[in-house]
Amino acid sequence: MLVVLVTVFRPQAEEVEDSDATPSVSESELQLYIKVYGAMQDNHDLTIDNAIAPYQISLDDFRALERRIQSEPRMVERVRQALLQQAQAHSVFAQSMATPSPVATAAETPKKKHKKKK
Repeated sequence: MLVVLVTVFRPQAEEVEDSDATPSVSESELQLYIKVYGAMQDNHDLTIDNAIAPYQISLDDFRALERRIQSEPRMVERVRQALLQQAQAHSVFAQSMATPSPVATAAETPKKKHKKKK
């Protein structure tokens, strides 16, 4: 007697590491990136080399960080928002457009009526 066993083989999904996957960006790295570009935004004469100097990071390492950030759309949006807020905060035009708070003048201050004593 010949017994034939049929085994159904269903391959399961395997997690394959993508060798091209970029490591995620830490919050401190993101803040460093924003600080560097914020400094350059505030001082247009500042070169990238001078902007990164206080952070002891090489230009190659900074560019690698930049590539990682640019590969994540949500990080790019966070950088855009942070730099936009910084630009608005430092903008003379934006500050001049601020709504002034009204200050009562002497002419507008209501005068108190004095009651006569009997």
